[in-house]
This record gives sequence, C-alpha cells and structure tokens, in this order.
Amino acid sequence: MKKVLSVSHTPHPLAMPEAPSVWQQGLTVGRYNLLSRIAVGGMAEIWLARQVGPKGFEKFIVIKRILDGLGTDPEFVGMFLDEARIAAQLNHPHIVQIFDLGEEAGAFYIAMEYLPGENLSTIARTGARQGKPLPIPLAVRIIADVAEGLGYAHAKTGPDGVLLGIVHRDVSPQNLLVTYDGVVKVLDFGIAKAASRESATMAGQVKGKAAYMSPEQARGVTLDGRSDIFSLGIILFEVVTRSRLFQFSDQFAALAAVGGNDPIPLAHERNPRVPEALSRIIAQALARDPAQRYPTARHFQNALEEWLRTQQEVPGSAEVASYMAEIFGERIQERARLLEAARAGDLTPSIARRVASSATGDSMPGRLVEEETTLEQPWRPRSRLALAGAAVLLLLVGAGAMFALRPAPVESPAPVAPPAPVAVQPALPPAPPVLTVETDPPGAQIWVNGQDVGRSPLVLDTLTLGEHTVAATLEGRKEATRQVNLAYPGERTTVVLMLAPEPPKLPDKPPKPEPRISIKKGRLTLDTTPWTRVFWRGKKLGDTPLIDHVLPVGRHQLKLVNEEKNISTVIEVDIRVGLTTSKKLRL
Repeated sequence: MKKVLSVSHTPHPLAMPEAPSVWQQGLTVGRYNLLSRIAVGGMAEIWLARQVGPKGFEKFIVIKRILDGLGTDPEFVGMFLDEARIAAQLNHPHIVQIFDLGEEAGAFYIAMEYLPGENLSTIARTGARQGKPLPIPLAVRIIADVAEGLGYAHAKTGPDGVLLGIVHRDVSPQNLLVTYDGVVKVLDFGIAKAASRESATMAGQVKGKAAYMSPEQARGVTLDGRSDIFSLGIILFEVVTRSRLFQFSDQFAALAAVGGNDPIPLAHERNPRVPEALSRIIAQALARDPAQRYPTARHFQNALEEWLRTQQEVPGSAEVASYMAEIFGERIQERARLLEAARAGDLTPSIARRVASSATGDSMPGRLVEEETTLEQPWRPRSRLALAGAAVLLLLVGAGAMFALRPAPVESPAPVAPPAPVAVQPALPPAPPVLTVETDPPGAQIWVNGQDVGRSPLVLDTLTLGEHTVAATLEGRKEATRQVNLAYPGERTTVVLMLAPEPPKLPDKPPKPEPRISIKKGRLTLDTTPWTRVFWRGKKLGDTPLIDHVLPVGRHQLKLVNEEKNISTVIEVDIRVGLTTSKKLRL
C-alpha cells in the first residue's frame, strides 16, 4: 500500500486545532472504520480498524491516536509527528510499516500495519515458563533479522541523497516483534533520532530504557548506529544466556553501570551452552568503545549469518513460526476469533478486551517491566515527551506488550435526562501506581505491609499512593526489606531485593582430610599445521604448539579444533611415566 504522509512542516510552536471530538466504535476516520478500542495509556489510545474497498477489498490496520488533552501540547505533538515522518520513510520487511498520518476533528493519528504476534520479552518468558526456552539458533535468527532492519534504517538517505542519520535509541525486547508467521519487525521509532527531526532532543538529555542503553547513550553524548548495535548485543546476550546483563534497583544505578568501565561478562561464561564462537560475536557487539564494535548493523548481521551457516540446520522464518505455534497455539486461535468477529460485524469491546488481556506483560528473564528513562526529568514517572514504546507495541493487537497500557473501560450508555438527552462522557480514572518486585534469587515470598502477596517476580497494580514496606523471605537466605514511596498516579517503580545467603553452620568436628592419591604423570609436546585448539575430556588444554604439557600416564584421546579452517578431528596419544611424548601433525 502506498504510504501517505500529508503533514506540513509547521514551525514551532505548532498551531493546535480545536478540541478533538470523542472517537467511538463505528466511526469512520479518514479511510478507516473503527472496530474497537483495544487499550488506552497515558499518552495515546489504540484502535483496531478496517479499510474496505471495491469488490471485497479488506485490510485490517491499527491506529494510534493522541489522547484528548495532549493534542494541544506542542512538544508532544511534535514528537508524535516526528515518529510518523521518520517511520514513513522506512520501507523494509523487518520494520513496521506506517500507512498514513492524518487528522480527524483535531486529533492526530497514525495508521500502521496490523501484526499479530508477540514481542521478544513475551516469547522469552513464555517459552521459559513452559519449559521450552527459545533455542539459541532461533534467537540468533531473530536478532540477525533485526540487525538487517536497523542496518537499513541507519543507511537510509533522503530524496536528496543525504544520509538521514536515523538512530533508533530504544532497541529493547519490547520493541522487537515476531509475528505468528515467523516475521521479525522493529517497532516504535517514537524517540528515534534523525539529523532532520524537528522536535530535537536537548543536549545532555537521555531517553530510552536504561538497561538496554549503550555507554555513550547513558552519558548523553552524540549517537550513531553503533549505539543500536550495543543495545541489540545486550538483547542477544540475554536471550541466549537466559539472564539479564544489567539489572539494578533503580534506573540511575543501571545508567551508572552501563556508562561505567566494568568488564562485560562473556555469554559462554554465563551459560556454558552458548558456543564460544557466538560468544565472541556478542562480545564485539558489546564493546564499550564504539570503535571496537561492528562498524555497521549489516556487519553484525553478517557475523551472525556466518555463525548460523555453521549449524546443522540453518533456521528461517518457517522454523520461527513453528516455535511460535508451539508456545502460543491457544493465543493464535484467540486472534483468529477476533478477526472473524470483526469480519462478521460482531466485534464488541468486551471481545477485544478479552483477547487483549490474554497477552502477558512479561519482560526478559530477571525483570518484568522496563521503564523508559528521561534523565532530564527524574522526578516525573513518565516524560510527556516520551511516547511510550509499549503504546506502539499494543497497537499490534495483542503483540504481547500490554505492560504499559490498561484495557479500555466499558463505556456505558450516556444518561438521558429530560427535557433533552445529554450524552455524558465519563472521565477516565487516574491510572494506579504499578510496583514491580524482583528478588535475587527469584522465587522468594513477597510481603507488602505485612501481607503475603505472592512470589517474585511479580507486578502489583492494586497498591495505594503512599509509603509501603516491601519484604522478601526465602529459605536459606536472609530476609530483605525496602521502604517504597508511590507518589504519583500511574507511576511505575521497580524494586530489586538482594537475598544474601545465611552463613553456613560450622561442623562440630573438622572433617578428616581426604587421603591423597598419587597419580603418575608424563608430558606431551604437540605441534600441528595449521594451529588447533586442543581439548582433553572436554577441557581445553590450550592452542598448539603445546610444550611439555603434564598429563596422567595412559592412552588419551585429544580433540583438535580450528573453526576458521573447518577442522575437527580426534587423535590418540600414549603418555608414559616421567617421559615426554612428542607429536607433529599436518592436518
């Protein structure tokens, strides 16, 4: 479908139209018929809509509309229009498509493609919960597709041939969607940076999710595409190790860690099942110095593709779709029923909400919700300039990113009072504060104000404003307690309680030392052409040439590996007591 982008570049401040009218089911907005409001957040509301044409033409889309009240905020509207202008210039299979930017009765909206699927957060969590974690080759396939989409965006030029300088700046698991057909999409260019964007970010301002920022982004300096590569490297590290890379009690501690100089762990050290070759690829993407990373996202993609070609079976979209069907079969059927109801004209808000509520708000293992951080205004729960990435995810109708949006309230019929009927639009109640509680290790019993509320990790959205005492208990660990102040409606706070192990009980009598067994040993000198990595009983001895390496006496099998030369072979050596066995091989 041809993209329509018909918004003039109005100089700041934006001239705002009259107060917008209320949208409702059945209303025609531009070329689209509104079917049902799926959800509403603090910044925007999301609608499922349908475009119809002659001779049975039909296309489902989703519409994101600025909420009443924010449509008169010049900075917010400027950012909303920036999102549409940037994304509308991008036409790539791995980037969500923007079809239209319009205005209806004073309300700006964006129409974009309908993508039934789940974000990577939900995929990782759901697979782990079902005992079917995302296989490493499939995770690499997904990240390679994302790198391809980002590489396209980074290299995009305008009509004049000048590089647009697009940097996503919010590459996180919630903004990576996998459809049920196995197609990978990059979402939410809401805070993307482009050299030509009109509502520019102020110098020194930091936006994005702290745990997925690059060091230079955390420091608030000028960014290029290598910043997105670092963020994508974090995601790949987490999905293959099934653990968080950066996890701290608050966003500012995370920013300090991301922007610091501490060594970043290697993926294969965190999870021995990660091949060392893949671990080295991830390590280069996670180099703190941008000059040491892959120069472009395409280079990162190529490295991942080369690793995939070394696997016994190279996965593609079909294998990804098969995995999605395996863990989301029931939810896929729910989505199908949603569309059938829409086609039959039977779609009601309750049906849409029921389907939407089946989506989880889970994030990556170790943390349930990642908040966007705007360092310039730390006292505000969410920046008005930040069009939440969660709102964009929700427009995918159950793409598994409901964490920042709540279901739209059921709208009761307007009361009628004589002598003339008056329609009263009920005001939306203030959003409750949301407290996410995590523990290290997870699975601890959580107590709030002395009451048992469940086991970690969990999300609490029923607490009142004010001070709360949060405690965690776990057998064999010391109790941890934290005072939390929920000060704002809609505030999202994450608390991580560290449970230190109880000190071990000393035995009454010291244990008897184990008798030492004398093992007779000899030495091995081994040289190969080309060089190889030498393994004995699964343990790496080193790279050839090995000189006088001590081994127990006897016959041993050694595995010789050189991945660059595609060499993997096994040899036998005899080690004799007190002697040196020497071998020189050409492979």
